[in-house]
Amino acid sequence: MLVLNDPVLHLATLEDLDVEDLVHLPRGYRYELHDGNLVVMTPTSFWHKAMAGRIMMMLHAAGADAFQDPGVRGRRPRDCRLPDVGAVIALPPNAADYSNLPGSAFSLVVEVVSENSPNGEYTHKADWYAEQGIPEYWIVERDAERSHDDATVIINRLADDAGKPGYVEERKLRLSELEAEYAAKRA
Repeated sequence: MLVLNDPVLHLATLEDLDVEDLVHLPRGYRYELHDGNLVVMTPTSFWHKAMAGRIMMMLHAAGADAFQDPGVRGRRPRDCRLPDVGAVIALPPNAADYSNLPGSAFSLVVEVVSENSPNGEYTHKADWYAEQGIPEYWIVERDAERSHDDATVIINRLADDAGKPGYVEERKLRLSELEAEYAAKRA
């Protein structure tokens, strides 16, 4: 039994939990499955929400199908991650019926680093997204000036190193600069 803020959450035996069970969990929380282990995500700061929202709007303006908190289903039925933003190559028919898609459906995922609870954005999340074959992985972090209205974006591209997929940093820039680049492409 798992207790969340007083209400009791009754779950199936954890060994039996898979990706399809996530839609039946109580609303108001963010969940991931890591090799069958349920992870309840901490609430994000408003800076975190603002940066994710700006990236999603920037991608939408560029014509991408971008979503906040899309579920990325792993290759195993007991594996699912929840990036802050994801751009989908093509939505399946009846997309309203889906809460997660396989990694092959994504062209890009974005993780915004929460200062108070870094969650492996530079390590195991990057490795996991690479294993799913997602071509781009962006990490958004607080800049050195600790700006409340900007961030640093690290753009990583998928590469293959002796048969093992991984990300290689392509470039690093401020979110405001990236937004200006995207706006210039639309003009």
